[in-house]
Amino acid sequence: MKILSEEDLKIIENNENYIKFENKKALFFTKIECSIRHNDEVVDVLGVLKGRNEEDDFYIVRFNDDTIEDNIMNIELNFDYTVDKTYMETRKILSKIMKKYELSDKEAEELYNASINYDYEANKGTIFTTVDSIKSLFTEEESVERINPSINQLKAMAEYIKETKDYYMLYCYEKYTEKIISLILNEDENAISRLEFLNEIKDMINHNIICYSKDSLFSEAKPGFEKEFVRENRKLILVEQMIKEEKQKDRDKKHKEREAR
Repeated sequence: MKILSEEDLKIIENNENYIKFENKKALFFTKIECSIRHNDEVVDVLGVLKGRNEEDDFYIVRFNDDTIEDNIMNIELNFDYTVDKTYMETRKILSKIMKKYELSDKEAEELYNASINYDYEANKGTIFTTVDSIKSLFTEEESVERINPSINQLKAMAEYIKETKDYYMLYCYEKYTEKIISLILNEDENAISRLEFLNEIKDMINHNIICYSKDSLFSEAKPGFEKEFVRENRKLILVEQMIKEEKQKDRDKKHKEREAR
């Protein structure tokens, strides 16, 4: 798949094998990693470049974030789809937000999953009262490892909640959730968490240990650097313990959030 400009599209439209469509839509789904972010979008099918048979046909589509791509295969488009109008509208909002925050493919996929979890929790009547309650949407309840969303992912999720609030009957939105959304959207993108800081310190200590080590086994100091070698290894033990404690705090928060649901 390749992103096209409007000028590229005009060139393709002049191809004798191109058939232009009017008001044709389809439900998009792919297993190609770079386009998974568009899965379950109802897209505008602009036309098709006809091949020797159906398998060789390549479609041109406009996704919900207004990007145009070619080389879309027939098996990636479901023309006989049934989708709720509300879902179509909220999915379009999500796609535009993904583009706005320039999320990577992996970040976009995680945000999409978080939006599904939000839909379930919002319809269940969950009240979002803390930043952590929104962060928790990125992690499935049965998952052992917690996903810590980036600031851009968190802002994207907050903006999605803000932009789709009229589609849900959200309890205490103005009293609690609106304030949390505002807090997230105004967060400094250069902010750093305690866990991120500790991991950066750990990386620096490991680098020092490598420099002070006699060989690649890192079990013995270079001559003349014995004190530094011992000190850095002791610092490593301390920072690893601090990281362990911080991760336990995160797990405890996650457990409390699950109980509160």
